[in-house]
Amino acid sequence: MIILSKMRVKKILTIIFIFLFFFFSTSAIFAAEPSFSFFPAGGLVTDKSKGFSVDILIDTAGEKAMSAKFVVLFDPTVLRLTKAERNSTLFSQWVEGESTLDNDNGVVMLGGFTQSGTGTPYATTGKPDVIARLTFEVLREKVTYLDWEYKTNNGVFDTQIMKDGSPPINILTTKPSAVAFQIGDATLKPDVNTGIFDSKYLIVAGAVLLLFGGFMIFTRPNFYRRGKGTVIVIGDDETR
Repeated sequence: MIILSKMRVKKILTIIFIFLFFFFSTSAIFAAEPSFSFFPAGGLVTDKSKGFSVDILIDTAGEKAMSAKFVVLFDPTVLRLTKAERNSTLFSQWVEGESTLDNDNGVVMLGGFTQSGTGTPYATTGKPDVIARLTFEVLREKVTYLDWEYKTNNGVFDTQIMKDGSPPINILTTKPSAVAFQIGDATLKPDVNTGIFDSKYLIVAGAVLLLFGGFMIFTRPNFYRRGKGTVIVIGDDETR
């Protein structure tokens, strides 16, 4: 019969708690939900004479969508839209009345749909799909942002992913993240949430540290007194 000391029992319970915390935290963080996103998620434009392109990604998280529409906002004093290409394989039609390419106000709106009962609804399988590609000309050097119009009062200029229903249901429940592009020698403002660094990575890193700390306390009780340091390097997203 094995008798555990109170200290050893406390350590075991601590490690069990840490594992449970890690499990439920990561399950909630990585639970898939419909989304739009930019690729790349921001970056540095070193040669402004060449401009740059950004993909608009859609992910229905397995839901069947009959239509989708995005409204992207940009600074017209910094960027000029030169091309907007659509992926015609996702939806059978593109709504001309919901298409806007406005360089005066810095707005891009594109929307596609498949008529209920006459076509196959779109559902993402695996990685997000490219629904459109936007190409910009750079007018001047400055940190500039791409953002989304989301949940507006009129509902026309609004980013949505709709599933069939009566009435149709918007399954895009969270505003997509904005991104920042540093053009030339401009400097990113640290107090602006650009979406380049997602807080979920910080939570996961913290959970990993808790697991590591619990393991070391359990197996090497004096480890925490030795002044050890831990460096976490978070890599870039997979290149498309």
